[in-house]
Formats: sequence, structure tokens, C-alpha cells
Amino acid sequence: MSITEYGVPVPRPDGPDGPDGPHRDPARPGPPPQPDRGPRGTRPVGWGLALIGAGVLWILSLAGVDIRWDLVVPIALIGIGLLLAIGARWGTGGGLLGLGIVLTIVAIVTAALPVTASAGDRDLTITEIAELEPSYSLGAGNLTLDLRDVELPPGTTELAARVTLGELVIQVPDRVAVTGQASATIGEVVGFDRTSGGVGPSIRLAGDGPDGPILELDLRAGIGRIEVTR
Repeated sequence: MSITEYGVPVPRPDGPDGPDGPHRDPARPGPPPQPDRGPRGTRPVGWGLALIGAGVLWILSLAGVDIRWDLVVPIALIGIGLLLAIGARWGTGGGLLGLGIVLTIVAIVTAALPVTASAGDRDLTITEIAELEPSYSLGAGNLTLDLRDVELPPGTTELAARVTLGELVIQVPDRVAVTGQASATIGEVVGFDRTSGGVGPSIRLAGDGPDGPILELDLRAGIGRIEVTR
């Protein structure tokens, strides 16, 4: 387009209809740059969801809800896969993908262990000293050892038990003294009338109970709860 000055056509700078868009004064600053709306700050999303899930499971466990711990990891993997499929366009895949890789490794390691020793609920009632093993372990689930009907021999009987994720309950006879240690990485430890909770809870069992045979306990849990009762 052009304008006429004194009857002579004069070229007009490119306007809105021109190839270069509207004319701008070089001395006038342009619009401010747009902020970066990439996936910055979205990496903690996955770990935040993991903490929320762990807290919910912990509350349910403390409330006495029977949780199938062996199903927690596969259900979590399914949930992460769905969130990745739905939320990929919002850039939340970084943290979720990392969490999914960690849980996949945990699932593979757990699946490689014997099923009876790695996951599920084990409720064992021991009535004879010959049935009592020196140690018990469980990867994920609830392990209960009922020793109330066992006649322990004179002296000290040692017993170790481990639970990586879940609850460990030891029911001891009335006629024995109990010594040893009960500790967890994260969770709660209850030993008769004493309770310790939070990060690194631990209780020292020092001669709890009447004189007689001694049951020395070495109890440990990763994330979960330990209870020693009669």
C-alpha cells in the first residue's frame, strides 16, 4: 500500500497487512519475554504422591486395617502408569518416572525372593520349644509370633525377627523375663508399657517380666510397627 504526497506516491512502511507485521519504533522497547512454562519444579510431584500414599497406608495400619502389603507395590506401579499416561502433557513425568523405576526395581527384587519369606501375612503359633526357630523374616506384610504356650528351658533363649515393610508382633509367655532390643527405621515400637515412634524408634527390653527363663529378643523393622506383648 502507499500514500500520496503532493500527488506523488510514497511507499508506506509495512503495516498490519504487510509481510513484516506492524511497524515499530526502534527506540521503543518490545513486549517483555514470556516466562518459561516448562516442566521446572514438577520433579517432586512423584515423590510427593509417594509420601502421601505411604502416610495413608501407615494410618490404615495403625487403625487396625488388614492391609495386603504384597499388593502395595504392583498397585502403586499401576497408579504411576496411569498418571504418566494422563499427565504427560503437563510435564509431570520426571518425578513420576523416577519413582516408577525405583518401584520396579523393588518389585523385581521382591519377586525374586521366596514368596513365603517375602510378602503376605504370617500368623505363627508355637507350642513346643522344638518348633521355635532362631530367626524369622518377612519382606512385606504382618508377622505374628505367638509364644504364650511355649515352655522355655532354663537359661537364655535367643530369638531374632525382621520385617522390612509391615508389622511385627511377638506375644511372649507370662513365666519368662524378656530382654533385648526392638527398633525400626521409620514407624512405631511398643514394648509392654513403653512406646517409641517416628524416625529411628527403639526400645530396650531389660528384664521385663518375672524371674525364670530369659527370652532375648532382637527385633527390627524397616518401615512399620513392632509390638511386644504378653
